[in-house]
Amino acid sequence: MSYATLIRQIEAGEGLAYAEAHALGSALLDGGVPELETAAFLVEFNQHDPGVEAWLGLHASLADRMQGFAAPSGPFRTVVLPAYHSVRTRPHLTPLLALLLKSFGIPVLIHGVLEGGSGTAAAYVLRELGIMPCGTAAQVNAALRDEGIAFAPVPLLSPGLASLLALRARLGIDGWVTRLAMLADVLGERSVRVTPVVSGAEIAATRDVLEALGGSALLLRGCEGEAFADPLLRPDMVLVQDGRSQQMYEAQSTLSVLDNLPEVDARATGAWIAQVMRDRLSLPLPIRNQLAACLYAAGYTEDLNQARAITALDGFGRAAA
Repeated sequence: MSYATLIRQIEAGEGLAYAEAHALGSALLDGGVPELETAAFLVEFNQHDPGVEAWLGLHASLADRMQGFAAPSGPFRTVVLPAYHSVRTRPHLTPLLALLLKSFGIPVLIHGVLEGGSGTAAAYVLRELGIMPCGTAAQVNAALRDEGIAFAPVPLLSPGLASLLALRARLGIDGWVTRLAMLADVLGERSVRVTPVVSGAEIAATRDVLEALGGSALLLRGCEGEAFADPLLRPDMVLVQDGRSQQMYEAQSTLSVLDNLPEVDARATGAWIAQVMRDRLSLPLPIRNQLAACLYAAGYTEDLNQARAITALDGFGRAAA
């Protein structure tokens, strides 16, 4: 495999075949590519989409190397929330979405980075809420089974993926490594993975990949690239199941007016989320809508309208009462 040839191929917009991408992804995740060439691949993938077949190959190379996570048994699919960015303009509400789902008895796995750079990472807010990162795959599985919620730092998924993400941070780019992490099917068919993208321009291409991958995923433009909907402006939400897409919600055209959102720092956000869950305060409409989409996708209701009706009351399950 000639790295220079593959780099030129991607730069020319020719994309990669499945076998090429699988071999390349395996080499990158195993640390078998020199750092200079690895950086070049990060840059090129950031500028040129390699195509659906390439994403399938890259996804398979990651799946081959992931730890033995298992969704808990029960009537509902586990919702998987990736957390690989940080937020600067909004409070980080991935933990709120996770606790809301847990209140309905839906198991939730959060996976992602432990550091947020100059922003607020989900890990910081989770820590304020007493949800600490697990140290082993066995701890993740036990937490999902016994507590209904677990946070798996990215090295547990794949040490190679963690190394590539660290290089991404050094280069100051947000390319294919983050997107690969967002696409990761950590728990298989017993799960629904929420798949956020950074910009609306990525929706169509990511939908094509999710349809080709199969399984269940909720696709949306995440708030600053994270797995929760912007609490002031609902994005498009698309449910992809077994190779077919269904529009859940259309994007809002105007900003909502909310006067009760907390400051963006982790301590204020954590305290606000705890109060929301304890006192059942009003939820931002986009979060309520995303919760309804997740409940339907997880099998809590038979149709979306039923989920909408349930969350229209107050948005909290029995466990939050």
